[in-house]
Amino acid sequence: MNTQIIRPPAFQRPSGKLYLTGDQLNLVDTVWTLVELNTIFGHYTDGIENVATHRITPGVAGFYSIVGQVFFKNLLGDRIYGAAIRISNVDVSIFHQNTGPSGTSCSALCNLPNEKLSAVDYIELFAASFSGINTVDIAEGLAYTYLSVQRVR
Repeated sequence: MNTQIIRPPAFQRPSGKLYLTGDQLNLVDTVWTLVELNTIFGHYTDGIENVATHRITPGVAGFYSIVGQVFFKNLLGDRIYGAAIRISNVDVSIFHQNTGPSGTSCSALCNLPNEKLSAVDYIELFAASFSGINTVDIAEGLAYTYLSVQRVR
C-alpha cells in the first residue's frame, strides 16, 4: 500500500493573476468600465493572462475560484462604487459599496459550484462609479487592483 501523496503537475491547475500598474483615470459616471489590467504577476507562468485584452482565459475546462478587487480614488462621500466579474461578457458577481471621501476598495468573489468554465471562457474585471462626477480614478498596484483566477477542480 502506497501512502505517499503526490501533487498533480502545475499545468493541471491553471492559475493566473493580472494587476494594474498605472492609475486608470476619470471613470465615466454610471458606466461599467473594463479595468485595464496590464501586468502579469511574476509567479504565474501558465500563459493564460492577456494584457492586450485585459482578461484571463483558463485554457482548461473546470471549476474556478475568481477574485477581483478595485481600489477607487478621488471619491465623493456617501456615494456608491462597484466592482464586477464578468465571464464571457455575462456578469456573475457584482459588489457595490457606499463610502466616505477617502479611497475604498470593492471586491468581488466568484465561486461557480454548479457551473464549469470551458477552456475558451474569458474572465474580466469591471468597475463603476455612481458618484455624479467623471473624476473618480482606479488606483494602481498589485495589492489594490487585480484579477486572480485559480482552478479548484
